Order: sequence, then structure tokens, then C-alpha cells
Amino acid sequence: MNCHCGRPLHYQSKKREAEVRHIVERFGEYITVEQDGKKYQVPRHWIALHGIKGKDISKLGFREV
Repeated sequence: MNCHCGRPLHYQSKKREAEVRHIVERFGEYITVEQDGKKYQVPRHWIALHGIKGKDISKLGFREV
């Protein structure tokens, strides 16, 4: 599986990766994030690996819903 940034998932810790994979299995790969009245489907792995900044969300190529 690749990160939205194009690299393979690049966790620093196997434990953290396992925790996020568990969350993805339980709640789904994406979470809906709203910014400036628009909603985007953002991968949970992206958030875990890169964090999320509202001002950048529309520029990162996430699918708008």
C-alpha cells in the first residue's frame, strides 16, 4: 500500500503502523475532512504520517465529496 504522497507507507514504528492499520480496518481507509465549506476524503494513513493542515487540504489532491 502506498501513502497519498506516492511513497510506500513509511511509518517510523511498526507499532504505530499496526495501530493505524487497526483503525483503518475498523473505520475505513478515509475520513471526511471539511475545510472552507468543502469536504474531502483524506486517507487516515496520510494524517498519521504527515499530519493535516486545514489551509493546505484543497491543494493536496484529495477527492472532494
